[in-house]
Amino acid sequence: MGKQRKGNGQNKTIGRDTAMEARPMATPPARTEERDGKLYVTVRFFRPRWQRFLGADETCERSFGLDTYGRIVYESCDGKRSVKQIIKHFAGRVHVSQAEAEIAVTKFMQTLMKKGLIVMEIDH
Repeated sequence: MGKQRKGNGQNKTIGRDTAMEARPMATPPARTEERDGKLYVTVRFFRPRWQRFLGADETCERSFGLDTYGRIVYESCDGKRSVKQIIKHFAGRVHVSQAEAEIAVTKFMQTLMKKGLIVMEIDH
């Protein structure tokens, strides 16, 4: 089962091999702060047009707290390492199997993408 992405009004399926070779890159944070054993990453978003129409500011900020495991994944998203390489790195750092690391890392990367903390670069 492949991942789907939208483009040009059509759904496009991305195969597993392609997804594993994708290179995640952290979006530039507005700021980062270490506090209580966590890394807090603050990102700036453009508000939807309808919110701006109702008088909201053009941008807003959201902060996300990353624990030790989340931080390992987030800081590995440098645009150079593939998803497969990050999984291998994570498995070695936290002493879990490759299969366990794959499940944890890919699910967490999906969350990071939804929150706007990372983007994926996919070679075609």
